[in-house]
Amino acid sequence: MKMRAGLLIGLFSVLLGGCKVTVSESYDVSADPHTFTPGLYLDARDTGEYFPASSWNLSQHSDDCIDETLYFETDSGRVRIYGSPAFSDIDFRAAATELEHSIDSVLSRFQLRWWEFVADRSAAAPYPRQILGCLSPTVSRTEFADASISAIGILPHYSQWPYDTGRIITHQLTHFVQENLSRYHSRYSLLPYWFAEGQASVVAGENEASAYQHYDYDPLEDATLLDAGPEDYRFSHYALAYRYLEEANGKLAMTILLDLIQLLDWEGGFDGFTGTGETWAFVEAFNAAGLVDHLNQPLTWQRYKADYHYLLSHSY
Repeated sequence: MKMRAGLLIGLFSVLLGGCKVTVSESYDVSADPHTFTPGLYLDARDTGEYFPASSWNLSQHSDDCIDETLYFETDSGRVRIYGSPAFSDIDFRAAATELEHSIDSVLSRFQLRWWEFVADRSAAAPYPRQILGCLSPTVSRTEFADASISAIGILPHYSQWPYDTGRIITHQLTHFVQENLSRYHSRYSLLPYWFAEGQASVVAGENEASAYQHYDYDPLEDATLLDAGPEDYRFSHYALAYRYLEEANGKLAMTILLDLIQLLDWEGGFDGFTGTGETWAFVEAFNAAGLVDHLNQPLTWQRYKADYHYLLSHSY
């Protein structure tokens, strides 16, 4: 178990990198710079607002900005984009605009407003009143963006951005919100891989498997990226498994579940992983959340995992 836990902790930096994000082959170069969110360029050497230096709470790409001092901050103060001065003004402004324009719609899916999210964010967040972005030269075009609890790494070359930029940013912002709501000081994600990807796929409006296709895959077996199979269609089944919970219980119940996980992380005593890879914090929070199935019958984690296919086959 210790070896498995070590592997899971080591996977934190790449967990969200396991996202299935299908990037279009076309570029979106039609944006009018005058529609970009206004803001100011600042330097951390003057403001003291340096990019986070703790790589454990960054993604494999957003830590590219650890040594960068230049950043663009929107007039609202909610978004900062750090990056090299070698990148263009449009690169900074476009990234800031995407995050600024997308965050409220993402939070609405969690039944939250901005100030509520700020109040609920993880204690690990270095700047709780801001969303940090990093123009990362190591992000490939096939990835485009990469989220962590502290920042979102974004492809800096605006002329190469895909047409479905908004969907990808929404997916990654969902991961950003998930991690900030479900962790207090944990140094690794407390959410099962299928849940994190399923919720992000649903919020971003990505492909979902139909309920009658549930036998094609066992999403609840994928507690971690290590457990996931090679099939691309597994992501649509993660979405199906998450959607079942949301439809039976409502969006707010899913946010409360994340809050309960964070509470258990804060209280302590629920460290480590079950024999099948889920964190104890997730399992205990799931069982304490008062969730129900599609017939309004009590639903524990153990029952959902054991009876998943039975429940789905009787839900349509």
